[in-house]
Amino acid sequence: MTRVAFVDQQGDAAGGAEESLALLLRFLPPSLKPIAVFFRDGAFARRVRESGIDVEICEIAPALARVQREHPMRAALTSMPSAVTSLSRLYKRIQADVVYTNTIKAHVLAAPAARMRGLATVCHLRDLLEGTGRALVRPVLATCSTQRVAISQAVAQCYGLRNTHVIPNPLDLPSYDDLPDRMKARAALGIDWDGPLVGIVGRINRWKGHDRFLRIARRVREELDCRFVVVGDAIFRDLDFADELRATVRSLGLLDAVSFVPWLDDPRIAYAALDVLANCSTREPFGRTTIEAAAAGRPTVCFDDGGAREGVIDGTTGHVVRAGDETAFARALLSLLSSPEAARTAGSLARTHAQTYAAPLHAARVASIIQTLVA
Repeated sequence: MTRVAFVDQQGDAAGGAEESLALLLRFLPPSLKPIAVFFRDGAFARRVRESGIDVEICEIAPALARVQREHPMRAALTSMPSAVTSLSRLYKRIQADVVYTNTIKAHVLAAPAARMRGLATVCHLRDLLEGTGRALVRPVLATCSTQRVAISQAVAQCYGLRNTHVIPNPLDLPSYDDLPDRMKARAALGIDWDGPLVGIVGRINRWKGHDRFLRIARRVREELDCRFVVVGDAIFRDLDFADELRATVRSLGLLDAVSFVPWLDDPRIAYAALDVLANCSTREPFGRTTIEAAAAGRPTVCFDDGGAREGVIDGTTGHVVRAGDETAFARALLSLLSSPEAARTAGSLARTHAQTYAAPLHAARVASIIQTLVA
């Protein structure tokens, strides 16, 4: 049996990377023995433990824990050697055969530690980095990982490294088979409205484009009586952005048209309530909400400047519009909202397309890469 250390920086709040990791761990073949390694304990680590996976915590210095991809801190560099050494010792203690890194901070710390120990490493690339961030991370990926997995073609092209396999993120498709009907879902979210409803779902971050969503909402409202919902919270950064969005709603005259729903650990009910999902992100690496909406039978409108477009078949399961063109985005929404039959057809085709993201298929492809390294 091959012992694989799956390293993720986040043991507390779970984002898309952690949700994908949880599904991967759940569907790995018996020939692989996973050990989850987190840089801090918390709700997600407990959830993984409860699923029967061994969990190890390797705490890192506070300076390293505070580093964000947008703001690398030189002061944290002095803490890196100690973290790398601690991880290397942990690999020895748990008798790891392969290391699998799942997030940027894990790539930067856990992959060099694996190289110190002489272990083969797979880095799961989930982010579109630019500038200094990419300049710092890319050499680590090139020298300390044996194989790479990218969640989209856009991410693979961002790093431009050999031995990179594009494997889209997974979905637990059976969990979408028995969703509540649209009006029951809306009632559960506190939305008393039986007309067209558009939503944006997930973390509230500036790059996710919630401000764009609100400007687009105003354009749509000029032509169609419609409602909009923002589902999520500012989890990892941009804590002040949520208040800015509420102020924007007031300034745009949308107080009667926009609802805010707090973070949902299980967002399926949100998709069940919608007619159309809006993904307004700038340079989205993948667009997990896009495929989740598809699994729920809902079409998506998104921009064409990242990985989200790879989850939408333009004109079939939704619409892909030119990056930054808010007028075109509003027209695309109107084309679906003004024709319920068109929206239902697109949603049905999206549901069929979502089968390509089945979690067992994803796990089998990843496991094949790991097993090839061991062989």
